[in-house]
Amino acid sequence: MADADAIKKICDIYDWDGKGELDLFFLGDVMYALGMNTTKKVCVGLGQTDEEGKKFAKFDDIVTKVQTAAKTPESSGNYHDFIELLRLYDKNNNGTMMLAELENLLSNLGDEIPKDDVQKLLAELCDPEDEDGMFPYTPFVDRLCGKA
Repeated sequence: MADADAIKKICDIYDWDGKGELDLFFLGDVMYALGMNTTKKVCVGLGQTDEEGKKFAKFDDIVTKVQTAAKTPESSGNYHDFIELLRLYDKNNNGTMMLAELENLLSNLGDEIPKDDVQKLLAELCDPEDEDGMFPYTPFVDRLCGKA
């Protein structure tokens, strides 16, 4: 779990006006910046808003909210959530998807992940594509999550 100083440092980045307050629209972004994979449901339950400028909280309150989120059971995605996500891309309903779609999905999840690193990860963890450019995604998730 992130310590209070790390949380406040990230809050300071999102404090556009320098008032020592965070717009709760950015609560999920703060958690993501801390490396937390917190669900939107948990963030909304802690006060995250859908529009900027509606609700603000002092940094100390954000520390409490982040620590609460970290302690919330089932507050982040798990193995089955990843499989369900990839099923959305399974056009043939046969456990395969296009490798290019997974590459695009992973590249868009994190702005700080260089495309070369995504390609290296896929080369290491994905089974080879078939003649149609499809690959089985369950073994990829197994390897990614350490189940293989």
